[in-house]
Amino acid sequence: MPEYADFFPKLALAVALLLTALAAAPFFERIRLPSPAAFLAVGIAAGLFGVAPTGELPVVTLEQIGAVALFAILFQGGLGTGFSAARAAARPILALGLFGTVVTAGGLALAAHFVLGLEWSVALLVAVALAPTDPAAVYAVLRGRSGSARARTVLEGESGFNDPAGIALMVAVTAAVAGSHASYGHSAFRFGEELAIGSAAGVAGGLILLAALRITRHLEEGVQAVAVLLGAMLLGSVTATLHGSGFLAVYIAGLLLSDAWAREDGTRHAVPEALSAAAEPLLFATLGAAFAPLVGLDNIGYGIFLMVMTVFVVRPLVASVCLIGSDLPARDRALVSWGGLKGAVPLLLAAYPALEQFEHAESVAATVLVATAASLVVQGGTLPLVADRAEERKSPILYPDRVARK
Repeated sequence: MPEYADFFPKLALAVALLLTALAAAPFFERIRLPSPAAFLAVGIAAGLFGVAPTGELPVVTLEQIGAVALFAILFQGGLGTGFSAARAAARPILALGLFGTVVTAGGLALAAHFVLGLEWSVALLVAVALAPTDPAAVYAVLRGRSGSARARTVLEGESGFNDPAGIALMVAVTAAVAGSHASYGHSAFRFGEELAIGSAAGVAGGLILLAALRITRHLEEGVQAVAVLLGAMLLGSVTATLHGSGFLAVYIAGLLLSDAWAREDGTRHAVPEALSAAAEPLLFATLGAAFAPLVGLDNIGYGIFLMVMTVFVVRPLVASVCLIGSDLPARDRALVSWGGLKGAVPLLLAAYPALEQFEHAESVAATVLVATAASLVVQGGTLPLVADRAEERKSPILYPDRVARK
């Protein structure tokens, strides 16, 4: 069976590239760039030199790999943020994660169409892909930083909620611009349906996982963690089967489970953390390698322009509106505004239009890749400085669980 025998050289090459990406991360950190920038750079280099095995993978396989990896990242993201901390900052999190995602997509679409002259269909798809922040990038950059706890919670919570929102929005917009019979009204219904079913399933699934956590308390910690993680994956898959956002369901379940699991075993859980850590280089390197050969000079210009518009115009405006009424000080608001990093989720979204055989899917993917790489360099390279300058304001009233854990 030659197909079976040919698999192992490809597997060896893929693993070697991932190890290279991991090995490059410390070097990138020395020059003040986040580890996701290293993962993406190795993937782009592999794609440009034609040494990546992703060239033979169909788009649907890339999306499937990305979905499983994102389930792991979002579940760990919910666990890491913590339910009590997220509840205390629920208003800005939901405002940025839901309303902010839609408004950001609209603003970028207007800029892409009227300034760059892109067709409305292309402008909308690129804008939706770039609207959400990325959990893997945000968690990687803010991990261990000394900035404001509440600002970090808002950023982490936003990146957990706006990725499912962005994915649901991409499904809706793609159906409208690439589908032969879809309408914008139908797309709006699909967007609401994804979020509604995902939210309900997340709450129900989270409560079931809480009960399972109590029942399996006698199990060895590693076995229990594997069982809980598989339950989260099952929840995401079933929710997606029911046409809901499995990503939102997994993140909400992680949030609901976080404090109870922390009281039982501590705040760190080796299995979800390890799987999430492995998913990050897999997503960045795989998608970077797949999209790099598609990039042309026009995509470079488009991507850099849209990154500049996002960072310096759209994101600050959206953040200022969404943070109205919050008690965040000025430095924390600056951290939230500057912290809208792009990463693997925009890349994953950029591949989605190809599933509908959209004519300009390659251009969408190439433009988003450039904008994502630029965001990781510009925002990722400077966000630690902004985080370190933000005032540390940890209140035992707002963060009772985190104070207790310390």
